[in-house]
Amino acid sequence: MSESLSWRESGKLKDMSLRRSKRRDADELRAKFVANREKVRSWTRRWECPEVEWPAFPEIPKPWVIHPRAQKSWLDRHAPFMDEYQWLLEARPVAEGVAELWALWEFGGGHEFERLTIRFRTFLDPDYVAERLALGIRAAGLKGWQDDDVHDLYDWLRDGVNHCVDSGMVRGKHRSGFLLSEMTCAVVSRTEVSTETRTTLTDTTLDGARLNADGRD
Repeated sequence: MSESLSWRESGKLKDMSLRRSKRRDADELRAKFVANREKVRSWTRRWECPEVEWPAFPEIPKPWVIHPRAQKSWLDRHAPFMDEYQWLLEARPVAEGVAELWALWEFGGGHEFERLTIRFRTFLDPDYVAERLALGIRAAGLKGWQDDDVHDLYDWLRDGVNHCVDSGMVRGKHRSGFLLSEMTCAVVSRTEVSTETRTTLTDTTLDGARLNADGRD
């Protein structure tokens, strides 16, 4: 009898330990989600772009649509275990010459950052376009970013927009530490240009060589 009770008690202890472990895992994943949400929420405040206004931040990312009263329950039950999700932020232009600005933040399994896409349609001024986009990427504060990276990124973006003026459309890639930025720029009209940047994480140079621990060649 005593051996049977001991076995049952041992099984209960294992079940309790397993449940505690699952709760800890869920709590850690939920904390990662909340950290991502706050990072995206605060990004629009860190980005110096007074030519637009941002709408109220959506607490629940796409593709979910949740009633406000159910958001707390959703955060407890579903947020930790999402395989992928995204926040689409669409700004409202308030300055003449700025036609469109939106950003898409994407996250994948384990709540890891996957991609930041920014599309900016505005008057044809390479210096202005490059400055605003470089500041937007800097404000994201992504892995390995260093303050000095903004200068090389700005120069690359400005050169790309300048080439776009001559050719009508350009595409290019630029790496800053662990960040890989891709740009597509197209002339919309004689006075307007549309530029899209896509920033992801990378562990290799543009030539395919492995980066060292600080993201440098």
